[in-house]
Parts: sequence; C-alpha cells; structure tokens
Amino acid sequence: MWTPDVTGATSATEVSPELLKPLVAVVATLGKLVATAGDVPLAEPWGSLRAGLLNFSSGVREAMRHRHGEATRLRRALAAAAAEPTTEGPGVPKATAAAIACEWLKAVASVEAAWAKLKVEAASLKDACEVAAAAGAAAGATAEATKGHLMGAVALETEARRGFRLATHLLPMALEPTEVVDVVAAHDARVAEARAGLQEASKATEEAAEATVAAVTARERGRQAAVAHELLGHLVVACEGACHYYCHLQRRLKDIEATVAAGHGSPEAAAVALEGPDVPKATQGDPGIPKGLAEAVAVAEALWGASARLAQEHLLGTLRVVRGMLSTGGTTEATAVAQRCQDATTALPGLLPRGHS
Repeated sequence: MWTPDVTGATSATEVSPELLKPLVAVVATLGKLVATAGDVPLAEPWGSLRAGLLNFSSGVREAMRHRHGEATRLRRALAAAAAEPTTEGPGVPKATAAAIACEWLKAVASVEAAWAKLKVEAASLKDACEVAAAAGAAAGATAEATKGHLMGAVALETEARRGFRLATHLLPMALEPTEVVDVVAAHDARVAEARAGLQEASKATEEAAEATVAAVTARERGRQAAVAHELLGHLVVACEGACHYYCHLQRRLKDIEATVAAGHGSPEAAAVALEGPDVPKATQGDPGIPKGLAEAVAVAEALWGASARLAQEHLLGTLRVVRGMLSTGGTTEATAVAQRCQDATTALPGLLPRGHS
C-alpha cells in the first residue's frame, strides 16, 4: 500500500509569487550596483568591484540555468507504479519513481548549494567594500588638509618665481672693467639660488597637487564603496531568499521521496488532477495516485517550473545586459534593466499554474 499522506495540504503560501521575488531582486540589485556604485579597487581576491561582480554574475547565470522536466517524469513513473499489480515488495515502476524523485532532489540541492555559495561571495564583496569605504572616509578626512597644503605650496612657488624674475634682471651697463667679473659672478649666484628655490617650490607644489588628487580620488572611491556596501547588503538578503526558495522546494521533495520510497503495491486512494498550464493534458488526473502525493508533486512542479520559466523568460536576458554593462563600464542600459526587472515582478503570478497564485 501507499503510505498515508505525509505531505500535508497545499497552501497558497507554499507557491506564492512572493517566494520568487528574491530571484528578481538579485538581478535588479546587480543592475543598481553597476549603475550607481561605479568601480572600486578592492583587496584580493577581488581586485576590483567590477571584476568581482562580473565573476558573481557568472555564478548567478549558472544557478538559474536548471532543467525542469523532473515533475513530468515523476508523474509518469507514479502512474506506472500505480498500475502495477500488488506485490510483496516495490516493483520496477515504483523503484523508477523513487529514483526519479531522488534525482530531482539532488538537482534542487545542487541549485540551493549554488545560491548558498553566491550568498557567501556577496557577503565577501560586501566586507571588502566596507574596508574600502573606511579607507575612503579616512582619506576624505585629510582631503581638506591636503588642499590647504596645496594652496600654501602654490603661494610659495609664486613668490619663488617672482624672486627668480628679479634675480635675472639685466646687469647695469655702466661698469668699470674691474667690477665686471665680481658683479657678473654675484649675479650668476643670485640667479642660481633663485632657480634652485623655484625648482624646489615647483616640486613641492607638484607633490601637494598629487597628494590632493589622491585624497580626493580616495574619498570618491570611498563614497562609491559605501554605496556598493549598502547595495551588496541587499544582494546578500536576495541570495538568502533564493536559498530559502530552493530549501522550501527541497523539503517538499524530501516528503515526496519518503512517500514514494515507503509505499508499494496498488494505491487505494483516488487520483486528483494536476491543474495548470505546465501540466500536459495526458498526465492530468493520472489514475491511482494518492491525492496527497499528487498535490505534493503539483506543488513541487509549480515551484521548480516557475523558477525555470522566470529565468528563461525574464532574468537570463536581463542578466546578459547587466554583464554587458560590467564588461564595458557603461550605464546607459540601467533604466532598461530596472524596467525589465519590474516587468519580471509583474509577471510572477502568471508563471504559476492556475490555482496556485
């Protein structure tokens, strides 16, 4: 006999569109990071924020590319198992159904592990940006001081240049022959001293200017790092939400796997129709599948199929745009990315089978 229903009743929250929103939030937040945070030098292993985000987006792309035909295979195997004659142990069709359920569970676990890894990477990028933001804040505190030093250096250089011009004035024309050598020597000494002073002042100005530019640049990078730090916090939360989505699906599949593995022989309960646009007509109302098990498979298929459709129809294309922005450093597509993510959010209820939105 099949085991009693251990999967529980299907509730709206189990297949709510709200569960899919973190997947959209990941791509939307990446778009915001590219558009507003700019590029920031970061400590190894990242090198820079842009390089880190490009690597991160590759992981997101792979996590979203999952197959989604397991539910159809499982329904067919369950129908075959339901039709087989009662035996003392599980038959071939039942073993096949159990193997498919196990395989499906492993596929979901793999996707969940990918999102867990992405969450760790996002947190690491966030920490690196926090360090960069702190360094920028420290540099910003000295930016005004370096500007003061630059103004002082410019004033000294201006004075040195004026002294050099005075030192290079023409010698008096009416000189006694005996005075020429001494006067010229003194003049040359004054010019040399003035030139050395001007060179020293010019070098000091150049150094002060470089220090000022470095401080202002570091302050701006720190500001960008602070913006990125906040957005990366949102990205960590979105990745955690994606992990939750696939953990939720895993719990459902573990119940299905346990039900299929424990049950054997012909079921006594009547079947229920698996409704929805993703369910082939030929498999709706498979005879002999217990109601609780059929509902559990329907929930799992709704979750698995909806995330696959969301990625294929909306997110992977938008992610390609984001990666293009990362590669070129452009931000002109930022508005389009935001709009496409908004469209994806609006489309979420329609990605779920009827009766599960």
